[in-house]
Amino acid sequence: VSGAEPVPGGLTIEDKQEILAYLDERGLMDYVSCGTGSYLHDFSKIVPSFHFGMKLGVPDAAAYKQVLRHALVTAESRIKTPDNAEDVLAQGHSDLVSIVRAQIADPHLVNKAREGRPEDIRPCISCNQLCIGRRMRDYWASCLVNPSVARETEWNGDTTPVAASPKTVLVVGAGPAGLETARVAAERGHKVRLVERSGELGGQFRLAAGQPERGEIGGLLNWYQTQLEKLQVQIDLRQEMTAEDVVQAGADAVVICTGSKPSRNGFQRVFPHIQKLPGVEQDNVCTVHDVLDGSIVPGTNVLLLDDIDGWWPATGTALHLALQRHMVTIVTASEKAAAKLDLSLTGDTARTRMMEYGVEVLLATALKAWDGTTAELVNLYTGDMETREFDSLVLATTNTSDSTLFEALQGKDISLRTIGDAVASRTAHMAFYEARKLALTL
Repeated sequence: VSGAEPVPGGLTIEDKQEILAYLDERGLMDYVSCGTGSYLHDFSKIVPSFHFGMKLGVPDAAAYKQVLRHALVTAESRIKTPDNAEDVLAQGHSDLVSIVRAQIADPHLVNKAREGRPEDIRPCISCNQLCIGRRMRDYWASCLVNPSVARETEWNGDTTPVAASPKTVLVVGAGPAGLETARVAAERGHKVRLVERSGELGGQFRLAAGQPERGEIGGLLNWYQTQLEKLQVQIDLRQEMTAEDVVQAGADAVVICTGSKPSRNGFQRVFPHIQKLPGVEQDNVCTVHDVLDGSIVPGTNVLLLDDIDGWWPATGTALHLALQRHMVTIVTASEKAAAKLDLSLTGDTARTRMMEYGVEVLLATALKAWDGTTAELVNLYTGDMETREFDSLVLATTNTSDSTLFEALQGKDISLRTIGDAVASRTAHMAFYEARKLALTL
């Protein structure tokens, strides 16, 4: 039974109650599973992302339970934790609860809850990128935070085999790749030291947690903090490692997870022959990273250059700025706003928010030059030129790998590996995957 909002002429919640009561009285059904979307309307609510509140399907489930005497009611949609489930059941809103993505993220959720270890449950962040996002493209489903999903045969399920010969492992960089490498290596019995040059764990993933409605990423990072502490991983923050430091550490294995850095040259793929945007060196030009870490506050009227097809660094930062009362205009070569987010069923809801917050999007358009406060824009269909005035330019472009330390260690007599963005700038799920795969071989 869909709990989606009725369309004009559609069924109301009262209509659905009447239908279900009719069926229930005649013993024509055993249970009702209450979803929140449909394939015709509110499609994004079928598997709702973090754009929707917790326990999304509970109000409708409670309404149906009021009129049913025999059939059982199952509540679903964003009931992610044992505490969520217990609360729903305790209040009598349903007879059962459905927890799907959270048990993909951690297939041991029930056992951990039964054993009184809820803090050990790996949290789902409702990103939809590799579960329903992959299924909608006709691939097998996996999970961004748990790459063992669909690799159970290859990786012995979601378990960590103990290493035959424990080693000392040095991991440099505490973004997604470094965190997962350190956690899995420590679970295997290795003695692990994790070094991070900033004052917090998470790398750029922590910046993403500061975007609107993406706070659940922070919950995942807190889980890593808890797991690393339990596994007695030595965590050294605010420490920059040099090649000499790495060699002197004397670890049996060294894993470089230094990630990537924001590119500041304004390169756009539609101009492959132009390596640097004219005017990009101006003082009022910054990156999405500068905005999210708070080091730079752009002016009131912001032009955001999106060369990544609306992926979260671009769209999420635009929404962040709009909520901070900036006027935001996105310029993108893409033909659709937030195009890449459609892969995770978050594109439509992101575009809705962009409209609500007044974010303007210039599609099929490129930035030809930036002259202080004047943007020279070109329509990629017609070639027509236009100039517009802005206070600041924010760059959302592909990062550059930070491979400096790895390169400095070449030729040293150490066991050296590198993974994640330090190899090539990509999305977080690749970092988690490569980290798990590598740590299982150490």
